[in-house]
Amino acid sequence: MTSETPVRGLDNVVVARSRLSAIDGIGGNLIYAGYHIHELAGRASFEEVVYLLWYGELPTAVELAAFQARLAAARGLSADELALVHSVPASGHGMDALRTLVSGLAQLDAQADAIDDSATEQIGVRVLATMPVLLAAWERHRHGAEPIAPNPALPHAANFLYMLRGAIPSAAEAHAFDTYLVLLAEHGLNASTFAARVAVGAGADLYCALVAAIATLKGIFHGGANQKAMETFLAIGTPEHAADYIAAMLERGERLMGVGHRIYKVEDPRVRHLRHAVQALAAENSSASNWQAIADAVGQLVAEHSHFTRRQLNPNVEFYSAPLLYSLGLPLDVFTAAFALSRTAGWIGHIREQLADNRLIRPKSDYTGPALRGFVPLGQRG
Repeated sequence: MTSETPVRGLDNVVVARSRLSAIDGIGGNLIYAGYHIHELAGRASFEEVVYLLWYGELPTAVELAAFQARLAAARGLSADELALVHSVPASGHGMDALRTLVSGLAQLDAQADAIDDSATEQIGVRVLATMPVLLAAWERHRHGAEPIAPNPALPHAANFLYMLRGAIPSAAEAHAFDTYLVLLAEHGLNASTFAARVAVGAGADLYCALVAAIATLKGIFHGGANQKAMETFLAIGTPEHAADYIAAMLERGERLMGVGHRIYKVEDPRVRHLRHAVQALAAENSSASNWQAIADAVGQLVAEHSHFTRRQLNPNVEFYSAPLLYSLGLPLDVFTAAFALSRTAGWIGHIREQLADNRLIRPKSDYTGPALRGFVPLGQRG
């Protein structure tokens, strides 16, 4: 036993240094590699943000075109990869499918065990490009539809929506999803990113680290909150029912998902951009306008109700992610998988940082069990 006091949840314990992002929970600021999220959201594409996170600078036009070409070239699925999609059960959650698909990719990659930075960067490009294709193909497969081949002329975000739905998205839809991917690409040493670093710290490869991260992201206190938030909005049904529904929820002692954050004590800085994206979708889609109105009504209640204000609970990134993804036609159980498509950028950035100065991550626990005691043979135990 030790006299040290454990830090629950490792709150404010610094276990790594990173050049990828900085978070100010009091001021409500999020910075990617020196750029405030307000400068990037809606202005830089997801591909530009990936480049920034992986290579340290925003790309020039020539660099961006070359990077986009690499992603486009890596999107195609082999016969074995298509067979992998068909082998994943059609039942079950989208995150379970994605976890299995990424794990299966490792078995189809002869270089999967390579953990040097060059190999990791190459595998990272392949996985970032392939994950949306696999996910869209599986989603169509489980509904009896044929997969749609990626369109090399479409950017990353628009291409996923195209493969998922079979129609080229509108400009507002493509912009909304691209903004979503930008906003969720990186967020410090969150639970899934930490899991990825732990896996790499143990000498595991990139695929193992990504599977660990995906498994962690599914948790309802992490990425899984977006699905739960939308389920709440669906249960509310109309903006007029929001007050009564939230009052009943609080009376039952239930938690309102999509509200509150371990770090932010003010509104999550990503929320404003997601809100604007949902508003843009609502302008061209009457169904989206209903979900926007419900989210706005719940957000207003959160801003005024003492239960939330007293605890400094504000809408987080999942709050408007829910109506955004639902309005784009994603099934509920694919919401968190869409989160993973974005956060893979940050995960791979952290994996590469971990590899650059790797050490087994091995915290200790404080033993609280019985004092040392002698062994009693089986026949003498009363």
